[in-house]
Amino acid sequence: MAGRLILLLAFALAACGRQAPDGYSFDRKEFDRSRVEVSVFTYGGEAALRHAAAEMGVQPEGRKLMAFGFVEKGRAACTVHVVDPAVSYQPEWLGHELAHCLYGRWHQ
Repeated sequence: MAGRLILLLAFALAACGRQAPDGYSFDRKEFDRSRVEVSVFTYGGEAALRHAAAEMGVQPEGRKLMAFGFVEKGRAACTVHVVDPAVSYQPEWLGHELAHCLYGRWHQ
């Protein structure tokens, strides 16, 4: 009985690790960069971030927009747009966008 409980807990913990707090899971790497030039633009709130995204032609894919970024083709550089952490500290979104800089389109 105790063995089954331990096995059940192990499976439950393994399943928890597949999806990050931002609601995404890592599917695959489009590319793999260990060095990249990153520019970060911060905004005074979610409304300002959404306004900037709309002006740049970014449309959220059915989810609430918390950050966005652009990876430059043919160059190890990217730009990340996020709410200023002094306004709303949500490091999972900065990390999410940095993961795009390093690995490209890694989620569906």
